[in-house]
Amino acid sequence: MRPYLLSFALILVYLSSIAQAPIQVLKTGQPPVIDGILNDPVWSQSFRCSDFTTYAPEFGKPATFETSAMITFDEENFYVAFDCKDSEPDKIKSTITARDQIKTEDWVCINLDPFFDRQSMVTLYINPFGIQEDGRSSSGQEDMGADYVFYSQGTINSEGYQVEIRVPFKSLRYQKKETVTMGFIFERRIQRLSEQSTWPALKAEQGMNFLTQTHSFSFTGIKHYTLLELLPAFTYTRQRIHENGVFGLKVNKPSLSLTGKVGLTSQLVMDVTLNPDFSQVESDVGQIEENQRYALFYPEKRPFFQEGKENFDIAAVSEYSYFNHVFHTRQVVNPLAGIKLSGKLDEKNRVALLYALDNPYEGTDSAQVRSNFIVGRYHYTIKNDTYIGAVATFKETPETFNRVAGLDGRVRLNPSTTVEFNLLGSSSPDTLAGKPRNDWLGTILMSKQTSRIEAFLEVQHIGTCFNSESGYLMRSGLNKFYGSFTYTFYSSKGFFRRFAPFAFSLNNQDLPSGLWEHDFGIGISLTGERSTRIEFFINPCNEVYLSGRYKTSNFQVGVHSQVIKSLGITSEYRFGYLTRYVENPYTGFGSLAKFTLVFQPVQKFRSDLSLSYSDFYQLGTGIKDFRYLIVRSKNTFQVNPKLFVRAIAEYNSFEKDLTLDLLVSFTYIPGTVIHLGYGSLFRQTEWTGYEYQPGSNYMEIKRGIFFKASYLWRN
Repeated sequence: MRPYLLSFALILVYLSSIAQAPIQVLKTGQPPVIDGILNDPVWSQSFRCSDFTTYAPEFGKPATFETSAMITFDEENFYVAFDCKDSEPDKIKSTITARDQIKTEDWVCINLDPFFDRQSMVTLYINPFGIQEDGRSSSGQEDMGADYVFYSQGTINSEGYQVEIRVPFKSLRYQKKETVTMGFIFERRIQRLSEQSTWPALKAEQGMNFLTQTHSFSFTGIKHYTLLELLPAFTYTRQRIHENGVFGLKVNKPSLSLTGKVGLTSQLVMDVTLNPDFSQVESDVGQIEENQRYALFYPEKRPFFQEGKENFDIAAVSEYSYFNHVFHTRQVVNPLAGIKLSGKLDEKNRVALLYALDNPYEGTDSAQVRSNFIVGRYHYTIKNDTYIGAVATFKETPETFNRVAGLDGRVRLNPSTTVEFNLLGSSSPDTLAGKPRNDWLGTILMSKQTSRIEAFLEVQHIGTCFNSESGYLMRSGLNKFYGSFTYTFYSSKGFFRRFAPFAFSLNNQDLPSGLWEHDFGIGISLTGERSTRIEFFINPCNEVYLSGRYKTSNFQVGVHSQVIKSLGITSEYRFGYLTRYVENPYTGFGSLAKFTLVFQPVQKFRSDLSLSYSDFYQLGTGIKDFRYLIVRSKNTFQVNPKLFVRAIAEYNSFEKDLTLDLLVSFTYIPGTVIHLGYGSLFRQTEWTGYEYQPGSNYMEIKRGIFFKASYLWRN
């Protein structure tokens, strides 16, 4: 019997290898017209992916409505079409809105691993009207700051909707081979059902780990190119500021800049920029700054840093990490020039190198304040998403320095389990001792993710003198032990379809004092229709601050729901003990709350109202230390998919500030844009003749106009 068993086993192996073989994509000589109507002959001849299977709210169920995805290509582009049936097309949630605003709507998505190396993924989202959103992910984190040039159109009909997409190969980085293999997962979201489905189906034993579950598609006959991009930009800024009792002209600055991109190969790119315009079209959303233990985090929006940004991510970073980025690009405040090389040298080796000359104090030419940022990253792929990497960051000024270097990596033990690590050392000058101050950080993180189980174990040491001025470090001087466990139950009936009780434990030893702090939590998350998610947990805990231990126990609740098609809400509320972070800290109590309302009564108009609130009361006496409220109203009229007008008003009750911003924006494609903006800052203050002091009336403190025009040229 043994020969028969051996033959049977060999047959199974052979069939398995066939199942995993790349799908050969049909090359077309007559590409489809991107109009959102699937009447082009090529679609009837292309490979069709059907049988979409859900992973939300429940794993492994046939999608509620029939969905198909088709793919073809020519020398310069690949094309994807989605045919999405819906028995109630009037309930499809889709709007004509600005780019990168569609995640709460119905959409389809191309999840793409261009190198098919399981290390990073490009995500291209398109709603039923063809409006786009894009991002990329690595190390389990999706960054929505990426901007890829691709083209799409969609139409809603009596049977559902159809979408067509054209993606230029020049917008991607991919293998330098005659036959190029890429990994794909096609995805659909039905907003009102909270349903997301994919082809191929995600496997229960691997959970929502997209990177290891893409199906390979091969393309033969791609035109390998030498990419050349030039992005000239003109900006003009005029600003008046109230200083010493006079509202005078402070800035009157026209500026030219040039950013270039050279594809050394299809997988390795060099970016160069001179006098770059790194101004942001929209100001950062206001955050509560009073009584914050850690520096506030602001996401990256600037174009130069986006190419290859995922290559700087390191392993062993979790939700509770105190060290989130070894290179946080927002630390480079105002670069005068920059150069960057990022991509792959070959199938196994990936690199990223960056240099930027930063002048953080704009308006001064003193070389003493300029900083040189140098960052290097190397990444060796062992197998699938298992890798080992090295990283080094340098921030050098004429008077001081900060240097960080080390290793990181990930090992996949089985389809659902990984072990990640990082080990970094830092060096900075000790101004008192006159010699370098050195220390280290090390982390081991084990994670397991299936359709029902999500579990994490983390052990970390951050030395008291560890410092990273190029990264984002929230806290140093601790030994950390963290564990969490979530188990998911599914229901096929009722409004709520997913029930996920969870528990976590965080125990830190504060190294300067030797004291331990404990943070425990137990709660449940409920997921239902209309994108409804409710989460509640109780959190007995304390913390160590300046060698003292303080109560911080609290309870928290969060709610998100698309109440009706035109109205969505998100809210978070926390109440409990708090620490007052002052020279002599003490315990108090108070609330932290956030509320967001999104109202879209018609397809082209959207109003976002958000409130952030915090207060603090002294324990025992009940005396109020502060009450902090930020109200922000953002109103957008989308004239067409490329042109919008936006008005923002933000009030800060603590600072007594009122900010008004107006913006007219035209985006043909990412890079080719025209922006015209106006902004004013009012404050409740008055000039006494020698100083500003709180007043009853609002005084205009700043006023500015901003114009930007840029054009993306590609060879």
